[in-house]
Amino acid sequence: MPIRNPQQMLNLISGLRNQDPSAFVQNMVMEAASQGNPIMQNLASLIQSGETNQIESIVRNIAKERGIDYDKEFKAFRQMLGFKDR
Repeated sequence: MPIRNPQQMLNLISGLRNQDPSAFVQNMVMEAASQGNPIMQNLASLIQSGETNQIESIVRNIAKERGIDYDKEFKAFRQMLGFKDR
Protein backbone atom coordinates (compact mmCIF):
# COMPACT_ATOMS: atom_id res chain seq x y z
CA MET A 1 0.00 0.00 0.00
CA PRO A 2 2.18 2.87 -1.22
CA ILE A 3 1.51 6.30 0.29
CA ARG A 4 0.86 8.67 -2.60
CA ASN A 5 -0.12 11.90 -0.89
CA PRO A 6 -0.14 13.64 2.50
CA GLN A 7 -3.83 12.85 3.07
CA GLN A 8 -3.11 9.13 2.75
CA MET A 9 -0.37 9.49 5.38
CA LEU A 10 -2.77 11.30 7.72
CA ASN A 11 -5.37 8.58 7.17
CA LEU A 12 -2.75 5.92 7.89
CA ILE A 13 -1.68 7.59 11.14
CA SER A 14 -5.30 8.11 12.15
CA GLY A 15 -6.02 4.43 11.52
CA LEU A 16 -3.03 3.41 13.59
CA ARG A 17 -4.15 5.52 16.52
CA ASN A 18 -7.72 4.27 16.39
CA GLN A 19 -7.00 0.55 16.65
CA ASP A 20 -4.49 -2.00 17.83
CA PRO A 21 -1.36 -1.59 15.61
CA SER A 22 -1.06 -5.33 15.01
CA ALA A 23 -4.71 -5.51 13.90
CA PHE A 24 -4.19 -2.49 11.66
CA VAL A 25 -1.14 -4.04 9.97
CA GLN A 26 -2.91 -7.38 9.69
CA ASN A 27 -5.82 -5.67 7.93
CA MET A 28 -3.41 -3.93 5.54
CA VAL A 29 -1.69 -7.23 4.72
CA MET A 30 -5.00 -9.03 4.22
CA GLU A 31 -6.20 -6.27 1.90
CA ALA A 32 -3.01 -6.43 -0.18
CA ALA A 33 -3.19 -10.25 -0.21
CA SER A 34 -6.74 -10.12 -1.52
CA GLN A 35 -5.47 -8.06 -4.45
CA GLY A 36 -3.17 -10.88 -5.53
CA ASN A 37 0.18 -9.68 -4.16
CA PRO A 38 2.13 -12.94 -3.65
CA ILE A 39 4.39 -11.56 -0.89
CA MET A 40 1.35 -10.28 1.00
CA GLN A 41 -0.44 -13.60 0.44
CA ASN A 42 2.54 -15.36 2.06
CA LEU A 43 2.56 -12.86 4.94
CA ALA A 44 -1.21 -13.29 5.39
CA SER A 45 -0.74 -17.05 5.67
CA LEU A 46 2.02 -16.57 8.24
CA ILE A 47 -0.12 -14.12 10.22
CA GLN A 48 -3.00 -16.58 10.32
CA SER A 49 -0.69 -19.33 11.56
CA GLY A 50 1.03 -17.08 14.13
CA GLU A 51 4.51 -17.39 12.62
CA THR A 52 5.81 -14.06 13.96
CA ASN A 53 9.51 -14.97 13.69
CA GLN A 54 9.14 -15.79 10.00
CA ILE A 55 7.16 -12.58 9.43
CA GLU A 56 9.90 -10.49 11.04
CA SER A 57 12.53 -12.29 8.98
CA ILE A 58 10.70 -11.54 5.73
CA VAL A 59 10.20 -7.89 6.66
CA ARG A 60 13.85 -7.56 7.66
CA ASN A 61 14.92 -9.04 4.30
CA ILE A 62 12.65 -6.69 2.35
CA ALA A 63 14.02 -3.73 4.31
CA LYS A 64 17.60 -4.86 3.70
CA GLU A 65 16.97 -5.24 -0.05
CA ARG A 66 15.71 -1.65 -0.11
CA GLY A 67 18.57 -0.27 1.96
CA ILE A 68 16.38 0.40 5.00
CA ASP A 69 17.58 -0.07 8.57
CA TYR A 70 14.74 -2.18 10.01
CA ASP A 71 15.63 -1.58 13.66
CA LYS A 72 15.86 2.19 13.22
CA GLU A 73 12.60 2.40 11.27
CA PHE A 74 10.72 0.09 13.62
CA LYS A 75 11.87 2.16 16.59
CA ALA A 76 10.70 5.37 14.87
CA PHE A 77 7.37 3.70 14.01
CA ARG A 78 6.81 2.69 17.64
CA GLN A 79 7.73 6.17 18.86
CA MET A 80 5.29 7.72 16.38
CA LEU A 81 2.56 5.59 17.95
CA GLY A 82 3.62 6.56 21.47
CA PHE A 83 5.15 3.22 22.50
CA LYS A 84 8.24 3.07 24.66
CA ASP A 85 11.42 1.42 23.37
CA ARG A 86 11.60 -2.30 23.80
